[in-house]
Amino acid sequence: MTGPIKAEVARILAAVPVRASRRMTSTEYQFRVSEILRLFDVDAVGDETGVYYGDNGVELEDQPLVDAIRVLVARRFGIPEAI
Repeated sequence: MTGPIKAEVARILAAVPVRASRRMTSTEYQFRVSEILRLFDVDAVGDETGVYYGDNGVELEDQPLVDAIRVLVARRFGIPEAI
């Protein structure tokens, strides 16, 4: 994702109030992110080592969505290293 788009996503997300509800392991985080992305028809699979995307990767127009979901899930479940 390009710098200006990433900065705009970060600016918008900073305004979204999210309270950490509980701590989650990084493996749980990877699975949760991939489950949410699949709801948006983004081909994603999570495992212990990360989130992997289909053969074509993430479409350019979906990159801000992917970044936002990763940040919001990390904030919600207390995964500071993922933010």
